[in-house]
Amino acid sequence: MKWSNNDKDCDFQSNRNSGFQMNVNGFRISIQFGPGNYIADGDIRYRTEQDAPMTFSHWGTDTAEVLIWGRDNIAIKWDRGDEVIGWVSSDTVARLIGCLASCPPDFDPTAALNQIADAGCA
Repeated sequence: MKWSNNDKDCDFQSNRNSGFQMNVNGFRISIQFGPGNYIADGDIRYRTEQDAPMTFSHWGTDTAEVLIWGRDNIAIKWDRGDEVIGWVSSDTVARLIGCLASCPPDFDPTAALNQIADAGCA
């Protein structure tokens, strides 16, 4: 899947009925929960066509994949070396957004974000 952060001018973007992106305090967070994403539902992740979410009025899962772009428009690297983390609960997503929302200017929240993500892992 190709990630795009081309339009930071809009505060919210939806992605094919299976995720969204939003601006938070100069950062951009992507929460994705569709086919091919790192989510707990194996049927959706591995056996559902990419366009399937577009055929539903409501679509959802219990976990999501998260990618965060820094204020410099570069994706942060998680402790595991990846730009995305998967199998993230809604509570953990909320904590990540809270961390971004309260981040002071000129502060790198990567360590705090990793601590939140690690605490949310089973």
